Amino acid sequence: MSQIVTRAETTPELTSMPPYPRAKIKPGEPIRFAYHVVAEPGPGQSKRGVILSPRADYSSWDILCDEGTGMGGDDAAPSPLGYLIMGAAFCLLTHIKGYLHKAPMQIDKIKVEIRAEYATMPLDPENGGQGFGACDAYSCHVLIASDEPDEKIQALVAVCRDACMAIATVANAVPTTTKVFVNGASEGITV
Repeated sequence: MSQIVTRAETTPELTSMPPYPRAKIKPGEPIRFAYHVVAEPGPGQSKRGVILSPRADYSSWDILCDEGTGMGGDDAAPSPLGYLIMGAAFCLLTHIKGYLHKAPMQIDKIKVEIRAEYATMPLDPENGGQGFGACDAYSCHVLIASDEPDEKIQALVAVCRDACMAIATVANAVPTTTKVFVNGASEGITV
């Protein structure tokens, strides 16, 4: 595999999803935006994906993914679940850093540790040998070294946790759909 994350030189077109309008940010108004990704399989368990820019001032990114050797991969890049949980940690840190930029505090060190406990239920021969996936627990710990009062640090983390869209995605029952488009069909079939 080559470099795992690179700025995308070209971006693929979405073929099954209608365009999502890019938000024009107006101070003080809620912001709604969508991230799109396009992913395709590579050799073995490798995958290549492109994160499409949600805004004109963001870049799009090519990302490689793999599984460990125990799952039939080459262990050449992070796994899909690794990216998911790291995304939550990075998103939370973005909110903490943004908060501290607007309301500075004396912070010596910040670290986020997340544990997501996954399970694959028994394989089902009638389901193509696939199991059923589950996440049994999700724990996020924010470690901060600071002389600020504990209550102030706790308030900082609570506000940032509530603002973190990645944690909200994991924590809330977000409505999801999965559609299959066979042979270029214009209408997908919900599965």
